[in-house]
Amino acid sequence: MLRFSLLFFVSFSCALTMDSTFSLGALDNTITQTMQLIVEGKYENAEKETRTLAEKNKGVACILNGMILIGRYDDLGDTAALLQATKLLTKCKSTGYWEALRIFELGYTQSEQGHSLKGAIHTKSAAEIFEKSNARDSKAFYAIYAYYMNNSLNWLPFVSDDSDSYLKALENGAKHSIWFWPLFSTSLIWMHYDRKEYDKGLQLADSALKRVPNHPVFLQIKADMLYRMKQYKQAAQIYEASASDYLTRTGKSLRYWCAVANLIRIYHDAGNEQQKIKWQKELNAPEFNTIKEWMPNSLMDDLKERNLLK
Repeated sequence: MLRFSLLFFVSFSCALTMDSTFSLGALDNTITQTMQLIVEGKYENAEKETRTLAEKNKGVACILNGMILIGRYDDLGDTAALLQATKLLTKCKSTGYWEALRIFELGYTQSEQGHSLKGAIHTKSAAEIFEKSNARDSKAFYAIYAYYMNNSLNWLPFVSDDSDSYLKALENGAKHSIWFWPLFSTSLIWMHYDRKEYDKGLQLADSALKRVPNHPVFLQIKADMLYRMKQYKQAAQIYEASASDYLTRTGKSLRYWCAVANLIRIYHDAGNEQQKIKWQKELNAPEFNTIKEWMPNSLMDDLKERNLLK
């Protein structure tokens, strides 16, 4: 978890443009305001906006509430919010490409809870709807699904590699989408990460931070890129600040523990034994045991394989 996070938040800019497939005319301003409040971490205020929106469109209001809950989970480490999002998104319905987005969100929340098959089925269903549209945002949503499907099959003979075209669709969405550019940006960053193109991932993280300065999730993503580029001092500085920030804002939440775990391997690789041991001892806290099952598998597996868990 916390890697392919949806990051359903936006900041409005006149440089970004509306996708006609999602536009709801007079309701667009309310949707934009709600999204802005999510990116600012003002989740309660965002919920107030959705209550107003529900008077005119219950389905879209429900989907935005799902985004708020996912935001709380992804940013604040609120695992209860993720469970609530799944229940909410299972019950509500919408129409058109908003319905596809609901299904897409549902697939994400299910996958995050370990229900991989259910998540895959819903993600595929959403992708089949998005594939029908040539509009920018729909093409970008489809590209997220199609990229990973392409990679899972490209070892087969006579199967063409279309990954570059999906990356381009996501780049277009990341640059121009009003509401979904953070989702497209993070998906694109992790695709470059898997390709070991860490410099490109770093550029995208820096670009996102220019739009939403000091955003805590994008800061951790930037640190991940710097770590892989062996820029240990900069990576450690960001994660030290992130651990302190989350400890103040949320206590020892999931994001706090992600910072701790990353600091262990950063200091290990940097050869700083004293700092490595300091953060290893932090994992002995009883609070960690209550959240351990939610930690990213790739991160924990890396620590175990290198005997960095004490």
